[in-house]
Amino acid sequence: MKKIEHKTFLKNNNLDKKLLLQPIQEKIEIFDRMYKLLETVSDCEKGNLLEQLESLDLEILEDIDEEYADKLEFNDIEEALDEQPTLEKVATEKTVVISKKVTDESILDELVKMGRTQDIGRSTFKDLGVKTTLGWETVIGKYLVTRTSVFSYRYKVVVE
Repeated sequence: MKKIEHKTFLKNNNLDKKLLLQPIQEKIEIFDRMYKLLETVSDCEKGNLLEQLESLDLEILEDIDEEYADKLEFNDIEEALDEQPTLEKVATEKTVVISKKVTDESILDELVKMGRTQDIGRSTFKDLGVKTTLGWETVIGKYLVTRTSVFSYRYKVVVE
């Protein structure tokens, strides 16, 4: 397997897989587990596993494109498959990310821009880097983060 297309596509569009729909996240987890098996299987079984990985990779890519095509910068699957990121591009992107100050409000800006404003778990906020302690109603900049569940930590984001 030369390269993993869905990971390249996510990287080109600056998407975090934790922000994708749950079924797509589950497919990516299955892909990752299958990819780890490549090291342990025999040579005769590798061919079959590689075919399955390539088809699952394409399926994940199509699901992402189908769900988020109108919201993505590089939304053409063929473009994403043909593009190969160069080492220079990666280095410049890292310097831009490092110099850009990430705040809780900027994280919420991105969530709202992607349309992820309902049923967000507390762990997702932590994974994305939100530092503010979330209560029942927490104001972060121009956003109101409201807890929507009594027995689990699920939130919605509303622009005030």
